Amino acid sequence: MLGFVRPRGPKAMTELSPSHYRTAFEYASDAIFLHDPDDGHIIEANQTSERLTGFSRAELLNQTVAAISPPRPAFSIEEAQRRIRRATEEGGYTFEWVCIHRSGGEYPVEVNLKLITVEGRRLVLALFRDIRERKLYEDRLIAREAHFRRLIQHSSDGIAIVNHNGRLRYVSPSISTVLGYDERRATGRNVLHYIHPEDIDRLRQLLRREATGCGEAEVAHHVTYRILHRDGHWRHHEATCKNLLAAPDIQGVLINYRDVTERIEAELRARERERELEHVARCRSMGELASALAHELNQPFAAIGNYVGGCIHRLESGRFDRDETLDALRLASAQADRAGRIMVSMRNFTRRSDPTRAMADVNAMVRDVAPFIDLKAAREGVRVVYRLSPRPLETLADPILIAQVILNIAFNGIEAMAETPAERRSLVIATDHLPRAVRISIEDRGHGLPKMNPDKIFDAFYTTKKQGLGIGLTLCRTIVDSHQGHMWVTSGNGGTLFHVALPVGTPEEGTA
Repeated sequence: MLGFVRPRGPKAMTELSPSHYRTAFEYASDAIFLHDPDDGHIIEANQTSERLTGFSRAELLNQTVAAISPPRPAFSIEEAQRRIRRATEEGGYTFEWVCIHRSGGEYPVEVNLKLITVEGRRLVLALFRDIRERKLYEDRLIAREAHFRRLIQHSSDGIAIVNHNGRLRYVSPSISTVLGYDERRATGRNVLHYIHPEDIDRLRQLLRREATGCGEAEVAHHVTYRILHRDGHWRHHEATCKNLLAAPDIQGVLINYRDVTERIEAELRARERERELEHVARCRSMGELASALAHELNQPFAAIGNYVGGCIHRLESGRFDRDETLDALRLASAQADRAGRIMVSMRNFTRRSDPTRAMADVNAMVRDVAPFIDLKAAREGVRVVYRLSPRPLETLADPILIAQVILNIAFNGIEAMAETPAERRSLVIATDHLPRAVRISIEDRGHGLPKMNPDKIFDAFYTTKKQGLGIGLTLCRTIVDSHQGHMWVTSGNGGTLFHVALPVGTPEEGTA
């Protein structure tokens, strides 16, 4: 009942017989059905349809598609006829359907309906393609996509793609967790509108550099910034940016971002505790010198009292020499200046202040604390030798903190010589220049280093003093490390030799 059209014309090298077309029909990889467009009955089917459905051709003929469809509304005979009518109206129609095998199993198929004419009769040609394998891969892909979407959605990190102007082309669902915004509403907005004013220029320059090709493609650049949370607070973010503008599937700058606000706030709190500890340590050092400082201040105050008292006595008696009186007052003024310098040094050393880095000479730092070192040394019978470099040794530092390191090590060295014979008690403080650093060396002749694990002396709460807290050297190393310096200890001339190396600074760094 099938009619076949043979190729015509001079280029037709060989004419195929109807049997050839029949063979092609029977063994096509798709199941082929011919339907009556009016009532949907099957009037022809190929061998592949038998394999696909499990029914013989004789069983299929004069049946409707309902015979091979599951008994559900979505696959009813009415729905099948509606689709057949659509194919007759539009000339062709492709859709997905579900077939049932004779054994009862269900499987998805892709159906292509096309209106054809055979020997003057209008028929609907239906190609049924088994898409079980394709559906299996699709389901796996959908499940995998859902899996990664859940991971991204519940991740503490976020992913965004922005164009060269900062407009969001994509943002991961985790933005709702990280910043409180809805991903759909955020997409299309300019991320720069939410960046802190102090950080926006830096980010804009980064995007501009990437867009103009100055940024190396697919190389990660690290950046930190503050961004506005939906609750109105600024959050600290760390991010890596990759230029993927040339990638066809991305066409933007890929940003992986993370909220580090809690870490930064914890670091600030830790730094504040360090400053408190540094201040307590400086006050404690002055406390150790209380009696010596009282004695040191008593001398100029006693001298001032004597000079002023003498002047008053002479003035009251009416017998005084003008020049002698002026000399006495000048001497009193000099002693007042001496006491004032001691008080200013104490106040500067113990005051609370925000950390400030500036270009400073380590020789000057040693001289600033030398009076306190000399006071303690005199009380303990220790001779102090200063071997300072004849030229300035400048570094970018907080002078008060480095002076605290010098004072702490020197005090430890003096106390370590309590059992050293008096004639050998000496403390040597030296400064010199290394290739890329300036160095402060402090050597004592005390009991030396522990035989096992010398670096143990830098451990928190390690101490050899009866009343010690064990935080002095730990604090010193923390201060030096914060200056990108290095502190180490070696055995000296019968005692201990501490070294503090600080990087050589430049005026530009000092004014930055």
